[in-house]
Amino acid sequence: MHQELLKYLEMYHPQIAPFMHLQINEWGKNRPLEGVKILHHVPLVPNTLLKIAALVAANAEVTVTNPASFCQAHPDAITCLHKSGIPYVENLDLLRDETFDVYLDCGGQLYQSLGRPLRGAIELTGSGDQYYRSLKTLDFPVISIDHTMTKQLETVFGCAESSHQAIQKLTGVDPTNKNWLIFGFGKIGRGLAYFCVEHQVPVTVVDSSVHQCDLASNLGIESIRPEEHDKLEKAVAKADIILTATGGKNIMSKYPRAWFDGKILGNLGLHDEFGPNFTSQDVLYDKKPINFCLYDPTPMIFIDPEFYLHNLGCLLLLQGNFPRGMHDIPEDIDSSIIKDWCQYHRRSEKSIRRWFLTSQDFSLKTN
Repeated sequence: MHQELLKYLEMYHPQIAPFMHLQINEWGKNRPLEGVKILHHVPLVPNTLLKIAALVAANAEVTVTNPASFCQAHPDAITCLHKSGIPYVENLDLLRDETFDVYLDCGGQLYQSLGRPLRGAIELTGSGDQYYRSLKTLDFPVISIDHTMTKQLETVFGCAESSHQAIQKLTGVDPTNKNWLIFGFGKIGRGLAYFCVEHQVPVTVVDSSVHQCDLASNLGIESIRPEEHDKLEKAVAKADIILTATGGKNIMSKYPRAWFDGKILGNLGLHDEFGPNFTSQDVLYDKKPINFCLYDPTPMIFIDPEFYLHNLGCLLLLQGNFPRGMHDIPEDIDSSIIKDWCQYHRRSEKSIRRWFLTSQDFSLKTN
């Protein structure tokens, strides 16, 4: 492996990235992706380099891109790829004449830009999962990791860490001394609420789903539905920090703009959730997901198993006989990763599962 990549393996050492180091070591021995052409479309930040290193160790032919619609590729990561001889392509249009066996996709963007892959795709995100499931016809298999507990290590506990760090970095304000209002109580919204509960910060969540509001109440969190206009107006007036994590576009522009004057506003979704009534200056980090202002948008300890699973999806796809359409990660694989993660990091599996959405919750079309 190139010396430039090895630097990042030292930076993100096995104590904080045990899954990626395990995958790199195993795949370096048996090279299970020999000759497989992979297009890798995941936010390109320094810790993503370990994920790419595992694919290189597996002897895959990797081309790297970046979902620029919501995050910029980190210059350090780009430099590392160039020095390591790994192709990095900024503009997806330049790949229109190429074919790839597998897409490691984010937001369904590769399929929307380039058409279908030869073998299939592994989808990383909730927005991509929703996009692929919304298609009337899908003529290749897509494995989504979005409904896994492994994914929720990132969206719940990783988000809890990165969101408050981002707010503090962008504003200089200590978020533990403020009242929070969270729009959306899906995977990311739960992470924001988890931070507040852990730090005894006043928090209210807004969600259109009665089921989601019930889940919030079960965790001792006050909830409001958007149509409860008077309650919502009072909650906005009381809040200092207002964050969005609904997965929708422009959802905040349906409310009176004056409500939000003087508030700290931030987006955690892939789309612009504030919409045309709010300028880029009104919302932290130009409306982009605020955690991407950090060197590590998600702490490696929480995204390490997700990287492992997203890569593993390639093997599942190539070794299995998946028909066209959407497929979830097998529950036994997901549960095994959670068990191992808790052992590695000395966490209580029972306590973290309390904050996870279940397969039943996902079947009710939660965000």
